[in-house]
Amino acid sequence: MALNPHSRIYTDWPIRFTHDIKLVGVINTSPDSYFAPSYAPDVDAAVAAARKHIQEGAHYVEVGGLSGGSGSRRVTEEEEYQRTLPVIEALHAEFPQVTITVDTFRSRVADAGLSAGATAINDVTSLTFDPNMVDVAKQHDAQVFLMHLEGPGGHAGRKLNRPIFADVVAEIKEFFIRRIDELTAAGLSRDKLVIDVGLGAGKRPAHDYELLAHLREFSELGVEHMSACSRKQFVEAVSPVPPGERLGGSLVGSLWSVLAGCTYLRVHEVRPYAQMLDVWNGIMSRYIRS
Repeated sequence: MALNPHSRIYTDWPIRFTHDIKLVGVINTSPDSYFAPSYAPDVDAAVAAARKHIQEGAHYVEVGGLSGGSGSRRVTEEEEYQRTLPVIEALHAEFPQVTITVDTFRSRVADAGLSAGATAINDVTSLTFDPNMVDVAKQHDAQVFLMHLEGPGGHAGRKLNRPIFADVVAEIKEFFIRRIDELTAAGLSRDKLVIDVGLGAGKRPAHDYELLAHLREFSELGVEHMSACSRKQFVEAVSPVPPGERLGGSLVGSLWSVLAGCTYLRVHEVRPYAQMLDVWNGIMSRYIRS
């Protein structure tokens, strides 16, 4: 019986995967986060959340001061700054060995966070919203996570509730090819860039499933890739449950993402994902190749 040509994705896992998947534990300082348990209302709560993430296996801790959820309210730059900076300062003092990411599309917040101890930026607009973000990233030699966002404040200006793609995979792939070229031409190092297709960010669940099914194509772009399946709405499309009940679907999407070549998983809780990876690795380390 002939093997499925994609089966080598699985048999390659123990060689390629064991030590290079990084878990990014999210800490939201915004009260309107779509997954309420990730909200840290003050610095002490954020430090406690980070400690839990780290103990459970996080390689990165990401701090964000505004929510990307569709029902979230607009947050001023000053409010975002005040939510974000004290937390990054405290985390860097408490956990100097852990990589901290500042989740923002505003250069002032990014600059302050990087000066306070963060070494990475997660910008949901791929450094397109604020023209000063590229210079900030260069000055700090920061790692940069580039997400594709479709809609207002994003890349194409379409309405978030009515995204239209002729070919969602081809269009987002082309966006990243162009954006990576622009950023490297502007002086950013290619090996500092990580892409994220932006599941649920101005996309319908059908778009998310199409992207998940073809994630391996994004490995052709020559940069690392992060997957952010955690608690996303595409799970609800096939299992109508609220964010608090979407862990199972999130784990499946994340495991598939790693099999497809992603080296970062952005998650709201770390232990289930670390356990998932360890169990899969345990199975595959004993897999008899035929």
